[in-house]
Amino acid sequence: MNNDFFYRPIWQQYLISFLLPSIVFFICYQFFIQELKQQTEMQITIYEEKKTAIKLLQSKIERYQSAKKSSLTLLTELEFAKAIKRNQLHLTSFKYEKNELSSYWHIELRGQFINFMQFISELNDNFYYLNFQNFTIDKQDTYLQIKFNILIKRDIK
Repeated sequence: MNNDFFYRPIWQQYLISFLLPSIVFFICYQFFIQELKQQTEMQITIYEEKKTAIKLLQSKIERYQSAKKSSLTLLTELEFAKAIKRNQLHLTSFKYEKNELSSYWHIELRGQFINFMQFISELNDNFYYLNFQNFTIDKQDTYLQIKFNILIKRDIK
């Protein structure tokens, strides 16, 4: 073994003994810092996503509370028609009756039951108050015939 390390001056021995481990430590430390930085950025993005989800839920809660404060949220014919179309139902009959205190929609829909349930859940998610009356479901060959009345109370002034 021809090792001249111990024959070098002492300051070179100390330089090699401390400098080499220091450089290795510094490089490893930089990798560690970089990993921490990436984890921090990932946590920040997750935090921002959760923050936007919380804001969305808070706005839904506010809409729900404001809908609860009012007697009900009225459903328009256009919104009702769009909901029917989105949920792949077919409107076979629609009749509108009105008296001094309330309005009635006599509705017949044709479609699959799962589509009807999605239709109802979509209206409930948008905080529409649905007062169903005379609800019947008749099974046909390839579809269901769904009949019901929706009662809409009017404000008395």
